[in-house]
Amino acid sequence: MTAQLLAAAHGTRSVAGAATVRALISQVRALRPGLAVDLCYLDVQHPRLGARLDAAPGPVVVVPLLLSAGYHVVDDIPSTASSRARVARHLGPDPAITQVLVSRLASAGGDDADVVALVGSPSTRSSAGRDLAAAAASLADAIGRPVHPLTVGDPLPAGLGRLAVATYLLGEGFFFDTLRDAAAAAGAALTEPLGADPAIAALILRRYDEAVALN
Repeated sequence: MTAQLLAAAHGTRSVAGAATVRALISQVRALRPGLAVDLCYLDVQHPRLGARLDAAPGPVVVVPLLLSAGYHVVDDIPSTASSRARVARHLGPDPAITQVLVSRLASAGGDDADVVALVGSPSTRSSAGRDLAAAAASLADAIGRPVHPLTVGDPLPAGLGRLAVATYLLGEGFFFDTLRDAAAAAGAALTEPLGADPAIAALILRRYDEAVALN
């Protein structure tokens, strides 16, 4: 039996953010119609990961829809999945995400900015900070300019020229609203969340395939 792909999203109270995640999973299903793909949440929304694992009829691969190794990746998902499922690597950093960020910067009019900040979710886990720094370094290599890794709530760079903010968030929600207000106050170009992009959908399937291959 082929293992089911169970995508584990953080969860949000944002209607737009929830719709973005559902659209992303619809893209995953469209890319591989023969694969059973389901969606669960780690917080706020239901069904939760544990409930979906309890109801699963066969083998499961959990793919975290998370960009960095914060609490949910390091502690929550492994402890919940335990021996019930194989857990794939979280999504970031990855060259596919970098290319989406490059495209989003161009669309937002920030591809020629003097200063670029890559802003992700805050976390108490140092591993999340390392992932964010690696993603910023990858983006810097791609655009040929330094990129400042920041988390939502950090002060944006000021007085260094024209600023562009690359959003390192999967969907809309409280963090994106906060970042949008900060970017507007700074007069900065702001990219949309990574969202339901075909490259992100393909990356989810690649993470699934990598986990399946680890026999």
